[in-house]
Amino acid sequence: MKHIYTALLALIISFSASAQLPDGSIAPDFTAEDLNGVEHNLYDLLDQGKKVIIDFSATWCGPCWNYHNTGALEEVWETYGPDGTDEAYVFFIEGDDTTTQEDLEGTGTATTGNWIEGTGYPIIDNGGNIFDDYDGAYYPTIYTICPNRMLVESGQISAADHASIMFANDCAAATQANDAAVLAYTGETISCSNSPSAVSASLMNLGTQPLTNATLELFINGNSVLSHNWSGNLDTYGMEDVQMGSYQFNGSTNFEIRVTSGDMNEANDFVAAAVEGASAATTLFYIYLQTDNWGEETGWEIADSDGSIVASVAPGSLTSETLYEEYVGVPSTGCYTFRMIDTYGDGLYASQWGNYEDGACFVTTVNDDLSTYGYVYSYNGSYNFETEARAADVMTAVGVEEQVEQSSFNVYPNPVENVAWIDLNLAGNQEVRLDVVNLLGQRIMSQDMGTMSAGNSRMQLDLAGVESGIYLVTLTAGETTSTMRVTKK
Repeated sequence: MKHIYTALLALIISFSASAQLPDGSIAPDFTAEDLNGVEHNLYDLLDQGKKVIIDFSATWCGPCWNYHNTGALEEVWETYGPDGTDEAYVFFIEGDDTTTQEDLEGTGTATTGNWIEGTGYPIIDNGGNIFDDYDGAYYPTIYTICPNRMLVESGQISAADHASIMFANDCAAATQANDAAVLAYTGETISCSNSPSAVSASLMNLGTQPLTNATLELFINGNSVLSHNWSGNLDTYGMEDVQMGSYQFNGSTNFEIRVTSGDMNEANDFVAAAVEGASAATTLFYIYLQTDNWGEETGWEIADSDGSIVASVAPGSLTSETLYEEYVGVPSTGCYTFRMIDTYGDGLYASQWGNYEDGACFVTTVNDDLSTYGYVYSYNGSYNFETEARAADVMTAVGVEEQVEQSSFNVYPNPVENVAWIDLNLAGNQEVRLDVVNLLGQRIMSQDMGTMSAGNSRMQLDLAGVESGIYLVTLTAGETTSTMRVTKK
């Protein structure tokens, strides 16, 4: 149902949906014919140094019609188009291929008015394929594309605000022979103790001559702390992600990446960025996740400093409006990233789609006794996202993890309906006790199993008289304790 609502709510609201091409993306090229039979190619216009505004709309879209009637894009066209300063181009692209010429003329059945009358800039009909290439998700979507092919979603703004985007330094056409520009910081954005962060930046040649070398430096508080001499061969508007090396940041830090090779335009030689100091953590994570009405879109993962996934729940495996609680161990100390995932791009913000409850997620790490050690991530379901990441600086190995190396146990089936089996693997002959605790900390079952032999063994766990819910099953073997979560249906 949400996917049906998308088109309807686009008539009323605009929100930051990550399904759209993000700002800074390279605009896909297109060639299309307008209503007057004139063919246009985007890159040809950009190569002439022009800035291009694209208005993706649909003839039935009320907010599209309202913005169209402000005349903002017509003002841009008249001032900066071919009959003005000839620095910009504007396109109206009808992105719904089910509409007709009559709809554009205001006489059809899916229209809000005459879109052609009074519109001086080109109108392209049947532009659904172009809308798809731009990952279009709602109408209107308005992009400003710079000569370097990079775009920004400029939205429903005034002509003056459009001009401020078009004539900013980072939207200029190549006019000088040598112009190395740093566009964005692309390196790691988290900082952990004893774990240097990889530093990199996106370099573009905004010069008219090939760019073959540049020096990039990392500055903190005005001091250069890392320098990298790049060499290569970039044509005009060519880009490369430059790996500058690694640097050990001291917690959350603001910094700049600068081109210091002395090119001809200093205005685009730097970009500000930051790394986030990671939360102090243990090796045992507690994950609380309440899914919204679209649980199949939700997932999470924990990755180590090399990007390897050490634990995860893939989207498609969770059910809607369900509470999940999990204790997850990571294999060792080090820098880890918890990443929350929503494949639709609206997070757990279900209430925006109707009378639904928002979801929530928070992540902590815990001590041996499962008490909270520190917070890693907190989300209350009040905004959209596709992915969100938080860092954990794991410096303490709790007992549960140490015990896993010595002995282990498993409960199956899980979830359990009435009776489950516990498989044990003991490192030696040990006194064994079994405890079952609910999430309020109340012990509902305790059984002394006596001395059990080393190796594999099996015992029964009878939960037939226990209420449905989440329980912590704790096995104490000698001096060690292991805990796992069990769901009772």
